[in-house]
Amino acid sequence: MPCCKRAFVTVALGLSIICVTFAGAAEGTVVIEKLDSPAVARNWVDITSVRRVFVYLPPGYAGTTRSYPTLYWIPGWQTPASREYIPYLNAAISSGRIPPTIVVHLDVSEGVIMMNSTVFGGWADFLTQELVPYIDAEYRTVAHERGRALMGHSSGGYAAMLLPLRYPGIWGAIGLNDASLWAGCTTAVPYDLPEYFSQYGDLRGYTQAWTQIAIAMTPNPQSPRLFDTPVTGADYTQIKVTWDAHCLWRPTTAESQADALSRLSKIAIVIPTTLVSTNRMYSLLFTRALDEIGIEYAALEMPGSHGGDRPNRFIALAEEILPTLRQGHPTAARSHLDTWARIKASR
Repeated sequence: MPCCKRAFVTVALGLSIICVTFAGAAEGTVVIEKLDSPAVARNWVDITSVRRVFVYLPPGYAGTTRSYPTLYWIPGWQTPASREYIPYLNAAISSGRIPPTIVVHLDVSEGVIMMNSTVFGGWADFLTQELVPYIDAEYRTVAHERGRALMGHSSGGYAAMLLPLRYPGIWGAIGLNDASLWAGCTTAVPYDLPEYFSQYGDLRGYTQAWTQIAIAMTPNPQSPRLFDTPVTGADYTQIKVTWDAHCLWRPTTAESQADALSRLSKIAIVIPTTLVSTNRMYSLLFTRALDEIGIEYAALEMPGSHGGDRPNRFIALAEEILPTLRQGHPTAARSHLDTWARIKASR
């Protein structure tokens, strides 16, 4: 896996670097898909099962029969699918900085984490069993592990790293932008955590995010909070084991996932140079865990805050990842299921 093990690259990507190419950039196409997900419908909190997904098709897609690699992008907590990346994709593809690619932008407006939860619904199932087959059926993708990458920002970055470990063989490369790799590691219950889920709407900031991650990791519809916490009690040990298994920067977790990590062709990680109000410390701990088991990665140190300069960071990750994916074929073979109706009928 040709990456930068123990080597950190400082990347200075100013807006002007890409803006100069905006004017002459060929434009891709954005298709807004709405999928009614049986997996998401399995939630207790009235989250809509109709999921909106933006699909970016590169310039020239309509005029060819070739297939393309696919990047799946999970945005940060409580963030809808966004068009903010589109001009940057157009410019990067037109300039040859990245090869033409299909990009699938997910919507996580409700702040959910892409895990299966008896409370929040089957989000991992939605992504792995519904969305990926749908995209492969409806678009000319390279329908193979080596034709797909999963990337994400913040909590979306955490999911982008967790899912390929739990579901190996779907994505062949990973990109993380200041990922929330503290998830599952901070077991101390926030002081302002309410006793009942009915009070959840009053939460803000870290406590709200911590609670949603907890509901994803250890859901319990019988609990007043709808989840279990790793505190003293009869089930303490099992709950703590479950939380620890979600803490990706722990060396023991990385070691247990060595096989899944080693099959990835690229792990690219954007680490902000700013320590305050970013996840820099947890990203560094994660790279140390990867070092200990000999897993290579590309670490890109970039300026800015936690949510700063996301489009340029997105392109920097894509630039690292896309060369490791299969670049498609002049004529796309469609031997797999070719319509969403047939996929649903086969389930």
